[in-house]
Amino acid sequence: MIIYKKISVDNRQELIELMENVLNKLERKEFFIPFTDDELEEIFQENKTISYGAFDNEKLIGTAQLYLEGWDCINEIKKEINLVSDKVVEIGGYLVLEEYRNKGIMKELEKILIKEAKENNYEYIIITVHPDNLPSNKAVESTGAKIVKTTKFGEYLRNIYLLKL
Repeated sequence: MIIYKKISVDNRQELIELMENVLNKLERKEFFIPFTDDELEEIFQENKTISYGAFDNEKLIGTAQLYLEGWDCINEIKKEINLVSDKVVEIGGYLVLEEYRNKGIMKELEKILIKEAKENNYEYIIITVHPDNLPSNKAVESTGAKIVKTTKFGEYLRNIYLLKL
């Protein structure tokens, strides 16, 4: 049975292994923007990130994060879409092991993170996804988020979705 719970620094090695496993098997590497070492550390800072994982018998099989104020990427995206609000978070870092895909894990993680955003009185959620990553775009659209722009961040092409809470 799959259970969902917050990821803590105790899960650091499992998260790194999940990232390596998923990223090494991606046919199109541009579907996921890799974390820098500093960003990886910020995932475990409670004032910067809320991380959840999907676990099957204590094995981390999927993850997603809610990036809170203070991440540079949020300010970059807000500027790109002319969003003026201090109550903006981003959902990202979607990773699910290949053998667990198409089981609704991403959608469940999204629901949990949207609930967290609402409980913390955020006004907007932004989500970026490569335009050709159809399963991820479909999962994001199921939240009610709408594409507001397609643009490049460095070498990474992304649809920018906005969800008003």
